[in-house]
Amino acid sequence: MDKHNQNNLTVVKHNHLNRASYSLTLDERRLILSSIALLNPRESMPDEVTVHASDFAHQWGINPKYAYDQLKKARQNLYDRNIRLHDGKGKVTDMRWVYEASYVDGEGYISMAFSPKIIPYLTDLKSHFTSYHLMEVRDFKSSHAIRLYELMMQYKNTGWMKESVDGLKAMFNVIDNYPRWAELKRRVINPAVKEINAKTNYTIKYELIKRGRKITHVNFTFARNEQSDMFKPPN
Repeated sequence: MDKHNQNNLTVVKHNHLNRASYSLTLDERRLILSSIALLNPRESMPDEVTVHASDFAHQWGINPKYAYDQLKKARQNLYDRNIRLHDGKGKVTDMRWVYEASYVDGEGYISMAFSPKIIPYLTDLKSHFTSYHLMEVRDFKSSHAIRLYELMMQYKNTGWMKESVDGLKAMFNVIDNYPRWAELKRRVINPAVKEINAKTNYTIKYELIKRGRKITHVNFTFARNEQSDMFKPPN
């Protein structure tokens, strides 16, 4: 795929998947997003998706010398990564991202097959999906920043989103890590907000909603910077 097409790759996911609970390292998340961006969301799922190290390096600004090793390391644990989906009606479903991920040493690419259960959330989509250009998250160094940006994009037509603290913990998959709001704010929310404000053409801020003394919800507001054009695909 030429660089022009690379710069126009789009990530499209059903909203239920966009709000799912899962944990990925930065390179694992990058690999998943690069793979999703190669799909046509209006067509059926191919048998496998191939990600080339040269493309991966270009998409994420990685030194080409190390891109293949990062790809192989990223695919190593993907089979064991769990996704927990909530359908909004009380049903909770656990599934895997992939059921197969392979490589041939020295060939410079890896191939992956998405799990059958996740296919309806990535292809044949007609409505209720979130989309954004892959290059919009290219410069993020934090997996949490990518996650918050994805949630933003689900509400980009309104410019605001209200989430419960428990819901945020679930979507960031940190329920057991940061039981107190102060810890979640310091380790997850504030760094993600700071990176989005610094590396995208959006400004995001938030205010807290309390019930008594307890912080129960976070109201995020965000807007595109009209005089900024930070999203410039590399040449």
